[in-house]
Amino acid sequence: MKDWNTADHTIANTEHGILHFTGDVPLVIADWEYTEAAPDSDGRVYASLLGWLANGGGTGRTNDPYTEPIEAGRAHLVRTELRGRQPLTDLDVHVTYHSVGQPYPNTWDHHGCQVTVSWMDRRINANGQPIPEDEIGSTEWTHPVTGQVFDLTEAYVPAGECYYDDPAHPYFTWQHFDRWSGGVPVLHPFWGDDKAPADGAKLLTEGEWVRVADAPKFSERRAAIAADA
Repeated sequence: MKDWNTADHTIANTEHGILHFTGDVPLVIADWEYTEAAPDSDGRVYASLLGWLANGGGTGRTNDPYTEPIEAGRAHLVRTELRGRQPLTDLDVHVTYHSVGQPYPNTWDHHGCQVTVSWMDRRINANGQPIPEDEIGSTEWTHPVTGQVFDLTEAYVPAGECYYDDPAHPYFTWQHFDRWSGGVPVLHPFWGDDKAPADGAKLLTEGEWVRVADAPKFSERRAAIAADA
């Protein structure tokens, strides 16, 4: 991809690709690249498409919001149009956006937003041979020691913490984002109502977890403290 940190960054003459999502929603990415990560400890190989968002509107200035053609988070990719690559079809993927800064004055011809679409491509053993995947997509997991059953579609907070439900004080919740390690679900932090995770990860076996629905709410706790004052 082109280095973004130049005053004359343009994508008009770079290769564009179209990703079609459920609902006939197109996502156009420019100067795109396809990458694969090294296999994780369980042999899963994750692949990604990274490019500049080309159909999101906006001028590229940091104070000018852009339109996300498809919401960040989980999505279903129907098919792709990427010159030189066989079409990708029928994939459950994760979509993330990253709005970068830019030099001043801004002479870019786009809005300065990168988009990443990632998915678990395959799982292989130590010899590189394919092995079946039976965890990605699971919605329930039982702790092998405690026997506690976790709903992997729920959001969690560490036991003893309250849930920051006050919009003026958003906080992290922890949610499963289709990553596993050694047969244990990985939880990622989500800020407020974000649909894509922030940096960081913890195993569901690290400490005790409580569903957000069962955790004490920040606003209620704050009101109780005020009433007792």
